[in-house]
Amino acid sequence: MSSVKLYKSIDSTSANCAGAIGELAGAINDAYAGEGVEIFIKDEATRKDVYAWAKKTRHKIVVDESVGDKLRLVVEKVA
Repeated sequence: MSSVKLYKSIDSTSANCAGAIGELAGAINDAYAGEGVEIFIKDEATRKDVYAWAKKTRHKIVVDESVGDKLRLVVEKVA
């Protein structure tokens, strides 16, 4: 478990990949450096997109786990 303070939690299990990334990007923009955004997604394709987006924007994924039938990621905002 990460010790990152959560700024926001997003349930994107009903969204497509682009919708999940859009919600995540908006929340990360509003967060302070060092805060995290938790996002719940439904599939591996979206997980890969979140990883690609985080790498491109230089944010850090600090949690990646399965919770029931969902995937939970926490992305830490890096300054």
